[in-house]
Amino acid sequence: MREIADLRHPAEWTPRARLLKRKIIMHVGPTNSGKTHNALIKLREAESGAYLSPLRLLAHEIFDRMNASGTPCNLVTGEERRYGVYNEKGEPMPYAAKVTSCTVEMVSFERRIDVAVIDEIQMLADPERGWAWTAALLGLPAKEIHLCGEPTVVKLVENICKLTNEEVIVNRYDRLSKLEVQDESLRGNLKKVQKGDCVVTFSRKNIFMLKQAIEAETGLRCAVAYGGLPPESRSAQAKLFNDPTSGYDVLVASDAIGMGLNLNIRRIIFEALEKFDGQNVRQLSLTQIKQIAGRAGRFGTEYAIGKATTLLQSDIPILKRALATPMIEIPRAGIQPLPEKIEEFSVQMPGAPFSHVLKMFEMMSLNSRLFFPSLLKNMIVTEVLDHINLPVRIRIPFTSAPIQTRDIFVVAAAQKMARAVSTGRPLTIDEVANLPKEKAKKDDKLMELKHLETTHRIIMLYLWLR
Repeated sequence: MREIADLRHPAEWTPRARLLKRKIIMHVGPTNSGKTHNALIKLREAESGAYLSPLRLLAHEIFDRMNASGTPCNLVTGEERRYGVYNEKGEPMPYAAKVTSCTVEMVSFERRIDVAVIDEIQMLADPERGWAWTAALLGLPAKEIHLCGEPTVVKLVENICKLTNEEVIVNRYDRLSKLEVQDESLRGNLKKVQKGDCVVTFSRKNIFMLKQAIEAETGLRCAVAYGGLPPESRSAQAKLFNDPTSGYDVLVASDAIGMGLNLNIRRIIFEALEKFDGQNVRQLSLTQIKQIAGRAGRFGTEYAIGKATTLLQSDIPILKRALATPMIEIPRAGIQPLPEKIEEFSVQMPGAPFSHVLKMFEMMSLNSRLFFPSLLKNMIVTEVLDHINLPVRIRIPFTSAPIQTRDIFVVAAAQKMARAVSTGRPLTIDEVANLPKEKAKKDDKLMELKHLETTHRIIMLYLWLR
């Protein structure tokens, strides 16, 4: 079992990439430094290529941008496929597009390409999804791989590429627009919120309370953006905020603005510098504070100088200290064993719940100092499906599915879908997703919104699994 769970040599899992002498180019710098822009120029010039996104929203944005600039581009996410080239009959031609924009988990390792751009490469340290960035770094059969992200990941990438005997070229970027931390907070006075401001808070309830209060105090209309909002809705809200003629002059958002949205923000206002992580209230990490504050100011716009402040004066010293503190280097990257390894390991434990199999795999795994096993999310998801009879090979895709385990209705829907797969019974979307029959009354708007968000998650899960 220990031999099966040996994860010390992940570079050997991708022989197709090892046959190439790949060129690894890093573009590192803070938010608003132009690093991704320069990598995308190389992608646009390539004969074939792929853009790997941390978010479906960002994959959509690059898909639209590439096609608009005359570079045929396909879109591949867990939920959908779109194409950049169609024939005279209106039928898609998947292989005619030069570029594919995809979420990082959906990239193909089968097709050789000229250029790949992997965005937010520092995400390889994420305990839940980091394995996908590591797999792409080690396994993409591309002549050139451009990595965009934070400087904190440079040393780790260099060490990983020593395993593959590949040289790393590092391009460092400075921020294009200046960022100023204000000495004065709003001192709790929402009347001081101005056009172009983005107020950041960390719960749906707070977002809508602040939106209502700001609109009442200032007369300015507020757009909203947060993680639970479907990507298409977030994008629409961002466009309203960015459009000077829309009448929406303020944005109230969660840390969802830290990645994947192009926003013309004059000033970031932190309502608080701590958030509830599902179990405890904790202070935001340095990365989160820097990434959120860095969204203020945008080169080439009227807000060329960005500003950052807080709602409460007591948070100003914390904000200043965080933005002045150097980032800590990332020491290890997440990896996930190949499905064949997990299947082979499970054979040694007949009758054991699959969540227990994964726990034992992680406990018995042998790991290099550069990597850690990334199986936590899989275990949590697996526990809610343990009682359903599924072969391991079919069960594995469920462990990576976008199942929001804190939403009991999404969990129930996931279990229903798993039972349908187990029995071979077709399951229609109407059997798991229920849209409201009529508009909610004014007092029930938030409950209706929560229901719609849950329904959207269920529909996305259904599309991901189909």
